[in-house]
Amino acid sequence: FDYKLKRMFDYEPLTADNAPRGKVGIPRVLNMYENYPFWFTFFTDLGYQVVLSPVSTRKIYELGIESIPSESECYPAKLAHGHVTWLLKQGVPFIFYPALFYERAEFEDANNHYNCPIVTSYSENIKNNISEIGRGDVVFRNPFLSFQNVHTVTEALTKEFEEIPAGEIRAAVEHGWQELEHARNDMRQKGEETLNYLKETGKHGIVLAGRPYHIDPEINHGIPELITGYDVAVLT
Repeated sequence: FDYKLKRMFDYEPLTADNAPRGKVGIPRVLNMYENYPFWFTFFTDLGYQVVLSPVSTRKIYELGIESIPSESECYPAKLAHGHVTWLLKQGVPFIFYPALFYERAEFEDANNHYNCPIVTSYSENIKNNISEIGRGDVVFRNPFLSFQNVHTVTEALTKEFEEIPAGEIRAAVEHGWQELEHARNDMRQKGEETLNYLKETGKHGIVLAGRPYHIDPEINHGIPELITGYDVAVLT
């Protein structure tokens, strides 16, 4: 879990003087735990300095508590309000948080590849409940997208960023798609290493099931560390 958290998010952003298009803020929430390698690469290639909100904490949650519209929402969704508020407090002029209704089909015979309704639409909730966004204090862009394949992403982002030459968008999407696959392959390799370790040592492993955002320490409540504390390997 710790390896995956670092692999998904430990990217070095451009410095301000090397980012001709300025800053873009990305909240570390929900679908970003699946797709951040793509978005970081996409915006960096376009000349943006990517500002990522920090790992979740109780203080991050409390930052956004006033704009949470319902107590019945899950905790990962409630955290999104704090992450966006943190970005606002950094003075980031542009925040990007897409609404992703389709992920990629993992298997050819999969029936569907929907995200859950909260993941799909939560950026709309953010847009309608954080007053700074409603007042226009910050540019907030949350296009509805499908990650079904590179072509659907390219088409949608070309429409969303009409002010940027289409050729630049295509190249950035292609590079981002490659980096996302690199991240997934690195995780596969780490899984193979863990399985080999179990074979060599005769120890046991546990597949800890969950959503991608369960690599967030504030959400998984230390369960991975609890398991490894008993000398049992954890696979995500």
